Amino acid sequence: MKKATVILLLLLPALLSLMGLAASKNTPQREKARYYYVEGLRKQVEGDEASAYEYFKKAYSLDSGYAEAASAYGMQRLMVASDTLRSRTELARSLGLMKTFVDLYPHDRDEAFYYAFVNARLDSLDEAIRIFERIDSLDPAQTVTLIHLADTYMAKGEPDKAIGALDRYERAEGKSPQLSMKKIAFMLSAGDTVAASREVDDLVASNLSDPTYRLLKGNFCQITGHTDSVETYYLQAEEIAPESGEVKVALANLYRSQGDSVKYDNKIYEALLSEDFDPKQKTDLLEEYIQTLFNDKSDTQRGDHLFDVLMQQYPHEPGVLDLAGRYSAAKGDLDDAVEQMGYAVDLSPEEANYWGRLMSYQISDDRYDDAIATYEKARTYITPPEGMTLLLASAASLGKRYDVAEKTYADLIHSVAPDLPLTDSITDRRMLSRMKYEDLYRVSMYYNMLGDMYYGAGDLKKAYSAYDNSLFFFPDNAATLNNYAYFLAENKGDLERARDMSRKAIDQVPDNDTYLDTYAWVLFRLGDYREAREYQAKAIELAEERKDTGADLYEHYGDILFMNHEPEQALEYWEKALDLEPDREVLKKKVKNKTFFYE
Repeated sequence: MKKATVILLLLLPALLSLMGLAASKNTPQREKARYYYVEGLRKQVEGDEASAYEYFKKAYSLDSGYAEAASAYGMQRLMVASDTLRSRTELARSLGLMKTFVDLYPHDRDEAFYYAFVNARLDSLDEAIRIFERIDSLDPAQTVTLIHLADTYMAKGEPDKAIGALDRYERAEGKSPQLSMKKIAFMLSAGDTVAASREVDDLVASNLSDPTYRLLKGNFCQITGHTDSVETYYLQAEEIAPESGEVKVALANLYRSQGDSVKYDNKIYEALLSEDFDPKQKTDLLEEYIQTLFNDKSDTQRGDHLFDVLMQQYPHEPGVLDLAGRYSAAKGDLDDAVEQMGYAVDLSPEEANYWGRLMSYQISDDRYDDAIATYEKARTYITPPEGMTLLLASAASLGKRYDVAEKTYADLIHSVAPDLPLTDSITDRRMLSRMKYEDLYRVSMYYNMLGDMYYGAGDLKKAYSAYDNSLFFFPDNAATLNNYAYFLAENKGDLERARDMSRKAIDQVPDNDTYLDTYAWVLFRLGDYREAREYQAKAIELAEERKDTGADLYEHYGDILFMNHEPEQALEYWEKALDLEPDREVLKKKVKNKTFFYE
């Protein structure tokens, strides 16, 4: 059949309708509008929605009383993904354009249904109910209308009508768990727990061999506060389906909520052995379980045992190996984490996340050359994402491969703006207006990292230039402000500028212990020992709360306390610092001689 013939057949109902109206509405404006309306229909059938929209709009503008054109234009407006046309006011206007046609042709079910559906979403509930009720009365065999009608009744606060509509649907289509769940939710919302309980019991009685219904009954008891009955129904479900992983997980979560770790572990173990869970479901389950161990600071031997079970089941499943790697890393066993992730990337080399995790574990284990080699190997399989490239730069910096690090940061910077220099000062402010906000921040962070790398390499001039460029693109970059200030203080730089930058950083992030430490140290260098003590004490408090203290933090506090004429407290913090890093020679002298020494 030729395309033109197909279009003619599809348009025929609309054309016949137009012919019926021609005698009574045959004005010159209507004739013009009708032409554009038919053209819009033709474009719509061809899939050219943009052109259809323009034709319908033209037809409506020529004859705003032309119901078919108005409705078609209104419906097209509803489908346009424009912020303006998606505003509540404009959506209501689009519906208004459709209303006359919907009432003029009540048997056009599709248009009326869509009109009612959108009204319901815009909380025009009375109008939605009016149309849904009319559709239902004209075509009661289309039972899906009852579902939408029930939802709209419920939204209007008429649960009895909503439940009545669902009852009619059930009589026509039969009972189902999904329908019962909706009815139960409506009944509970109306506060009718007796009716809800009866509905659950009816559902259970409708199929005594389905464990899902017993789980539902158990869940219902949990919601309504009959907690003593929850386990009874879950165990009934398990008796019906002893191999069901879903039932065992429900029981495990119940035992966890009761604080019974032995029963919880047993059910998780049984769920991992179940046949109806695939590897992804099992790894998700085990990941959640392991997270509870770490959150509760529990003995990870329980997790080790369950991992053994999963590894025996799926020794070559990349997702399982990935989880094993993350688990070992969380326990601090970086050797095993690297080994497991190595297996995972071998089995699934197209998965960038696996490569990235392997690199991060190698870096954490001070295996910087290995991390660089991993990146190069990954490039033969994937295009490394930005996060992996940043890991490469970090590995190269920490491994003192400064040439590799510099080139990597240059590539990152040039991925945003190809002509940017690395260390020459940037002064052309016109480029700021040409870059997106997120790109300004990205390139600022790259320059900050580049500055840190240069500082590590001992090149202060390049480090400060990189920091200046970072602040050129994003003057409020707290990380740059902090690092720049600290290194100025450490290297007899401009202390007044360092104080201003550090103050700006902590104004933005007042609860960052590192930033507070920097500010206190700058004040110390300026000789303002009393205020330095205040900020360093706050830094210590925050760091100890987060269990993230370091030797620098304690040593700085010791130095500040000493200058505040508190030598005994100073010694206490120098000793804490020495416990963390026993090879610091100057720190050893401070502790041994119980006095301050300049480095």
